[in-house]
Amino acid sequence: MESNVGRCGLCQEVRALRESHLLPKALYKLSRAPSRPNPNPVLLAAGRASVTSRQIADHFLCDDCEQRFSSRGERYVLGQCARPSGEFKLREHLEQQTPIAQEQKVRLYDVGTLLGPHADEYLYFAASVFWRASARAWAEVGPRPRFSLGSVYDEQFRLYLLGKADFPRNGRLYVHIWSGPIRDNSPFGFTTLAPCTARIDGERRHKFCIPGLTFILFLGGLVPQRHDGGALNSTHGKFMWLCPFADDSLFQGFVNVVRQTPPPASLIRSLAGAHGRTPERRPTPLGVRDRMGGNERTSCPAAQREDGIVSRFWEATSTIAAATSSSMMQSARATA
Repeated sequence: MESNVGRCGLCQEVRALRESHLLPKALYKLSRAPSRPNPNPVLLAAGRASVTSRQIADHFLCDDCEQRFSSRGERYVLGQCARPSGEFKLREHLEQQTPIAQEQKVRLYDVGTLLGPHADEYLYFAASVFWRASARAWAEVGPRPRFSLGSVYDEQFRLYLLGKADFPRNGRLYVHIWSGPIRDNSPFGFTTLAPCTARIDGERRHKFCIPGLTFILFLGGLVPQRHDGGALNSTHGKFMWLCPFADDSLFQGFVNVVRQTPPPASLIRSLAGAHGRTPERRPTPLGVRDRMGGNERTSCPAAQREDGIVSRFWEATSTIAAATSSSMMQSARATA
């Protein structure tokens, strides 16, 4: 395996460095579409879309720290998220239980008892992804605003991930389990979105998602007062939410970015061939954003008039692994 010698980003020791991934390598496999001639994921970055096997990776962590991330959360959490086979272990388990609160399309579960020590693995996994995104300037296709937790929180999370400190006291993590259909032909399917951020009401709200799960991190001095109830690391319990991903501002921001990004020619040809049509190139309509209930929603009346090829590109976003973009960051105005 290729390795370089350098200072590990996590333990700070000088060691042989592994090729570390911004997003776990296994997520790229979940984002593949075997039914397409080119089954690789569609990667959105810097306003461009490409069908590629390229993964966002660099020599960053030593083997011990890579194994630490895997054993303390990554392996378990990825085994519980939505699978292409239709299996979604975490959701299936919670749907057999009685929620502690329920309102319309939202259910709240106390997972401290339901998941036992595994609940902490979700906390650790989310922290590892947010920290990785912030602790290094990851090489992507084209420039973008860098994701940042801030130097103080970077160090607090680094010590937490090493087991030398508690989870940052000014941080609360929410976990949303997607209640809607998760399959290749659903509006979002096996979408993975890298961490993005927005500053709202004097606090930072960071988000990322993997198939079936959205992780929302609130950081700031007032966060323990504002967002303790319902958090996975609440002082009153360990909570997770079952709710529609389509109602989340992260999804709405993703929709907006997709509709402003021209689909790659190879994907258009692939989808056109699968439907027996001659491929055409038409402009992708822009989303029209408005404010609804504190979440930024995206609507697109022109979508009813868009070309069928572009429509099928949108249907294919179930296989997109999206890198953080400035448009995503502006659109992901999170609420818990």
